[in-house]
Amino acid sequence: MRNLPIEIINAVVENVSSTTDLLQLRCVNQTYRDLVTPIAFSKVHVKNSIQSAQNFQQIIAAANLATHVREVVYDSRDDECFLFPPENTEMEDMLEVSELEEALTEAFCAIAALPRLESVFASFWPSFISQSGKEIHESPFWFTSRQLTIIHAIYHAMKTSHMTSLSLNNVVMMPVSCYDFVSTLTNPPLSHLSLSVVPNADISAWSGSKDINGSLGALLPLSNATLKSLVLRSPQGPYHSVQTQLSSFYYPSLDSLVLENIIFDQTPSADGVEEFVLRQKSCLRQLELQSCASYVASSSFDARLWSSIWQRWAVELTSLRELVVDGDSGYVVLDPDWGYVPYKPISTVTSEDDSSSLQMFQDAVVTACKVVV
Repeated sequence: MRNLPIEIINAVVENVSSTTDLLQLRCVNQTYRDLVTPIAFSKVHVKNSIQSAQNFQQIIAAANLATHVREVVYDSRDDECFLFPPENTEMEDMLEVSELEEALTEAFCAIAALPRLESVFASFWPSFISQSGKEIHESPFWFTSRQLTIIHAIYHAMKTSHMTSLSLNNVVMMPVSCYDFVSTLTNPPLSHLSLSVVPNADISAWSGSKDINGSLGALLPLSNATLKSLVLRSPQGPYHSVQTQLSSFYYPSLDSLVLENIIFDQTPSADGVEEFVLRQKSCLRQLELQSCASYVASSSFDARLWSSIWQRWAVELTSLRELVVDGDSGYVVLDPDWGYVPYKPISTVTSEDDSSSLQMFQDAVVTACKVVV
């Protein structure tokens, strides 16, 4: 392969998807090195281990490699569901946990030195690979501490980085005071933010509280005209925050908003999700709701009916051009034993009103699209 025409070598390199294979090809000769390097280092995968974090630091420090990095993926694990380790699981070596957190913090604080970085995709799991190669489970305390430290490092790097996309997965939302560093990011570069949180049920099983989980707003960037796409999701179950605190966020360029398994408050307020959506109405073109629910705090108060939400949005979200509603937009109540469960005393008439109001909303969006065309 050493004497093949450059066109054939280039075709071979472009069709190799394995990073391991690419790195082996890179060692053949200088020609292969020149062709492979931009491809092999365009996406850097960082595992949850000290060695991987240190390797990442070396890539950042090498100017001939750093210039090719466009995407950083931290601890991606395909087809794995988030679970806190059982209480009787053997836990971590404290010294190694500390060294891991330090190595990861230094690495992610330094990503601003990647001149062409476009996106960071970070997933958090309560385990790491020890220096002996063994998977070690973390206690919830050390897991959330490491998570918070890495997120802080990423937001710190964004002050001088040009990255435009950030995805954070399996986030355990802590009290708002833990995220004071977010407010120091006065000119966020992001055009896309995806925030995937751990659901209330998983958190309550660990903490013993049924209503824990901090505000989604804690990690949202300050109001700005840069953000165009926002995803707020809880893929493994319902998410509800006692203090939503979304009143201060307005993104005048927001084009797309996705909400999954997010619970709406019973009483509309400036801090709530319903009002947050309406505040983005000037430019919002795409709205997607997946299995969202309306919270019924007490049977002594009237539920916030979906029919009322659909009717209000149909009137005010006049810029909308695509509406996707998947799953059942129902009602939930906080059960002392089971957490958030479906609220059953909803009449057939209410369900029919909800469905017809949604259909009218969808029809209004379709009509608006035809008028534009």
